[in-house]
Amino acid sequence: MAGKIKTKIFEMFLKLSLQQKFIALYIFIIMIPVVAFTLIYTRQVDESAIKDITTKNEYLLEVEKVHIENNIESMRRTAQMVVSDNEFIDFVKSRDETNVDELLNFKMNAFSNVSRLQVNNPTIENIHLYTNNPFVNEMWPILFSEERIADKPWKQEAIDRNGMEMWWYEQQDYDILGRYPYRANAKISVLRELDYPKDEHLGIIEISMLQKNFFPKMFSTVDAGDSAMMVIDQNSNYIVNPENRFLKENEIRIDTLTSHFEKEKKKESFSFYYEDHGLPILAGAVYIEAIDSYMLSLVSLETIFADTENTRNLVLGGIVFLVLILSFLTYKMISYLLKEMYRLMSTMKKAEAGDFGVKVEVDEYSEIGQLAYHFRSMLAKINRLIAEAIHKNAVTKEAELKALKTQIDSHFLFNTLENIKMMAEIKGDYETSDAVTSLGSMMRYNLKWKNDFVLLQEELTHIKHYIDIMNLRLENRLTLKVDVPDQLLASEVLKMSLQPIVENSVKHGLIPLLAENQGVIKISAERMDSGILIEIEDNGTGMNEREKERLSEKITAGQHTETLHGSGIGLVNVNERLLLHYGTDHGLQIESEEGAFTKVSFLVPDLQTKGDLQHVQSVNSG
Repeated sequence: MAGKIKTKIFEMFLKLSLQQKFIALYIFIIMIPVVAFTLIYTRQVDESAIKDITTKNEYLLEVEKVHIENNIESMRRTAQMVVSDNEFIDFVKSRDETNVDELLNFKMNAFSNVSRLQVNNPTIENIHLYTNNPFVNEMWPILFSEERIADKPWKQEAIDRNGMEMWWYEQQDYDILGRYPYRANAKISVLRELDYPKDEHLGIIEISMLQKNFFPKMFSTVDAGDSAMMVIDQNSNYIVNPENRFLKENEIRIDTLTSHFEKEKKKESFSFYYEDHGLPILAGAVYIEAIDSYMLSLVSLETIFADTENTRNLVLGGIVFLVLILSFLTYKMISYLLKEMYRLMSTMKKAEAGDFGVKVEVDEYSEIGQLAYHFRSMLAKINRLIAEAIHKNAVTKEAELKALKTQIDSHFLFNTLENIKMMAEIKGDYETSDAVTSLGSMMRYNLKWKNDFVLLQEELTHIKHYIDIMNLRLENRLTLKVDVPDQLLASEVLKMSLQPIVENSVKHGLIPLLAENQGVIKISAERMDSGILIEIEDNGTGMNEREKERLSEKITAGQHTETLHGSGIGLVNVNERLLLHYGTDHGLQIESEEGAFTKVSFLVPDLQTKGDLQHVQSVNSG
């Protein structure tokens, strides 16, 4: 029976005209598979997207875990260094009255060594030692009486641990001296009893760090709006960023999250999916053994599911509509089939010869038009793959440059410079000490490249350090004059945009004259209608008109070669970066008079925030 039906259908098909056969084949052979493929493909897209997000989520958690473990090690190391400072501990355990000389000696030596631990670890918020020794005077900000923490819930537990560390989350920072009420600065502390000699309670050491520094990604200012990080401590308390937009806008229910978390919880990385108020959420978690807590990352899948559904509906609707239209037009345009096919073959030959930008001028409503449509898609994909290959090569080069930046062990260098500085100060060689301090500041400024933009105040400070170092070699024959209004110090400029110009002026404009005259570099800034005009002027050798024109041409052309005024590589780089970030109206302008001066100026957009301005004003007033 089934065989007869198939034969009947085949006979009916053979009786159809060519146009009708094309329409039937198009509908049953093309439309049905495409619709099925679209449904399967969109489902796979959903699964692939979830898999990619899970992988990315796990990676972000592992990165955050590394940051946290580094912070834990830093706090532990700081606590151990305090305990290991015999001179400091001997003073704390002393039961004798101390005279003024002993106090001064302790203040200048052992106390300063402990204070320096916090200076060398800027992420450490506080180093406190609470002692029960009545013969020891309090010394802010490190040494305090144990009576000040008598009401703290963690005091007894820290003592009961008998020298073992204890981690404590504080949702509000407090002033141990009681000068002001609680502040909204959440912190985390490692607490440890100090018993010296053994089993004799001497006090409690507290090393604390702000939670925004301890959990950098959780408190990141970059808020995507569809994700959030949080921490669950050993007591199942949740530590979150109260400013996270995802948690506030979606009113995530902690009880729902907790129930799913407890079902999936294990002492390793894991992920799970659940819904909250109908919102699909993918949750990833990683266990941090040192603090006995879990780091969670929540990501909303709502956008992904909605986009996939919209795409599927759009594709299906488009397919249905396109099939209906093309089926009708195919019947009318079958006579043009061969002509269109030859036109398509001609276009393919051009593409074969290497012209991937060729236009496929074939009507899309015919079957050959469908072939042309796919051929156009292939050309577009080839062009896209070529562009992606170029982009990937550029990204690879950028990654190599970033890897090169991080090859220097900055901590080793800074610690070494600090040691040299201390040796110079001990010997009374303050000039060398100041030079090492300036060099260290310059290195920190150069290595701390988190953003291409900095405050004008920061760039000027960097230049002052550079001049201080040069004056050490040039016997203080350089003078830096800064004429910048306070309200412009918080303006945003490209990092390292002024220093190469100043260095060029010193090396090639001022040094030849320093044997007889004092070199002066003046940096000024003023607000214009079109932005902020910054000028760097020296009283050096200057250039004649021809030399100035040649220098300007080479800078404009981006030639990294020797110029009449010395090495122009720094000027070329600065000019290129200004044009890249600000546009064609923001390049370097050079004025010069031979034997008199050279002035380099450029214009930057007037960008600053109120917070930046207040920060600069507070630094200047301090």
